[in-house]
Amino acid sequence: MATFGGDEVSALVLDVGSCWTRAGYAGEDTPKAVFPTSYGYIAEAETAVPNIDEDTIMKNADSDAPKGESSNSAFAENTLSKKEKGKYIIGDAEVAAWRSNMEIKNPLVDGLVQDWDALEKIWDHALDKRLQVDPTEHPLFVTEAAWNTREIREKLTEIAFEKYQVLAFYVAKNPVLSAFATGRPTAVVLDCGHSTTSCVPVVDGYVLKKGIYKQPVAGEFLSEQIMQQFQKLNINVEPHYLIAKKTVVEADQPAIVVYRDRPNTTESYHKYMQMRVIHEFKESVCQVFESTYNELVIAARPMKTFEFPDGFNTSFGVQRFDVPEILFNPPKFIMQPDRPSFDTKSMLGVPQMICNSVSACDVDVRPLLLNNIILTGGTTLLPGFADRVNYELSMMLHGMKIKLHAPGNTIERKCSSWLGGSILASLGTFHQLWISRKEYDDQGAMIVEKKCE
Repeated sequence: MATFGGDEVSALVLDVGSCWTRAGYAGEDTPKAVFPTSYGYIAEAETAVPNIDEDTIMKNADSDAPKGESSNSAFAENTLSKKEKGKYIIGDAEVAAWRSNMEIKNPLVDGLVQDWDALEKIWDHALDKRLQVDPTEHPLFVTEAAWNTREIREKLTEIAFEKYQVLAFYVAKNPVLSAFATGRPTAVVLDCGHSTTSCVPVVDGYVLKKGIYKQPVAGEFLSEQIMQQFQKLNINVEPHYLIAKKTVVEADQPAIVVYRDRPNTTESYHKYMQMRVIHEFKESVCQVFESTYNELVIAARPMKTFEFPDGFNTSFGVQRFDVPEILFNPPKFIMQPDRPSFDTKSMLGVPQMICNSVSACDVDVRPLLLNNIILTGGTTLLPGFADRVNYELSMMLHGMKIKLHAPGNTIERKCSSWLGGSILASLGTFHQLWISRKEYDDQGAMIVEKKCE
């Protein structure tokens, strides 16, 4: 293992999240490539390919079949019905560019891999197109959700060694890596990202599974709620791909716009592009109120203006605080979601999740966990988020010392798992932890359960 345990060969670090995929080299402070995990897929029609060779021709010539059925049956028998694989489109600009009949899909559900073909395409894109490396010359370090299953871990190991022929492989849990990225082996990690908000206690570099709390109220859900809010306000969100020409209009005046003709646009692509607009709105307008929600106080705050792609612009006051409040008081602020079987009453606020997660751990480690609360994930970058979490926890846990660690650097907050992997894989002492090619050949994919705890 010493041949690649030092500085001679850099390990590749790959972090495939629900929203963004990050790829780069171990030891660096930022990923070389960041692109959306969602991909475009264009299905190709089934094609009939005639399989004609000398043996076939001779067989048809010598055939004793009746004249009436010879020609058709011979062609049918010697024709292979071949279904071409669909075309995958991966990359930020590539996915955003309009294409006829292009569906937008995501290989992950609840942070777990569901579509393995798509995941391999994403790995291909990261390694071949973005990093432009030969994976057979590098060890590969991959991140995973804290609640990942044994089957998925073994499949990841199998793909790494069988398809990519990597020198060595390792898979580590996101919360552990986020804790290492901030230099803390023991912490409670609150990750509020795109599809899931999770609270995971980490003690001495190991996840305590009994303390894992997660729920699907995160950035994507907030965007869907903003969409419902716009519908109530009679605001149409027209994505950029539909706009050919727009005219500047006064605030709250109807848009004057010329639309492009985009036939055969799929519903998933249209929604994806709408969500990009709402994501921009969320980042530039929405805010979390720093203390207990008070509509009278919020109404006195200055309003913020947002211009939609079609030129319509308006100001938002109390509304810009309402949707982020879902993260802290879900039953009260969630509008009836479009998702079936979504129980809003059972949803917990972020501070309550932290309390429950810490309470599930041993009494001895609780003070240390509360002193090391790490905020990570893009949704935690909402203005006022960290202040509100600190305020609510102080109200809930009287007399307990609480300390939040929320990196001010946007890259650190969004890419903490990748950064932790970069730090870990570059350590000189880490080379003994890699799963080597020989170990994989001897024991198979099950070795991942022994070596990557």
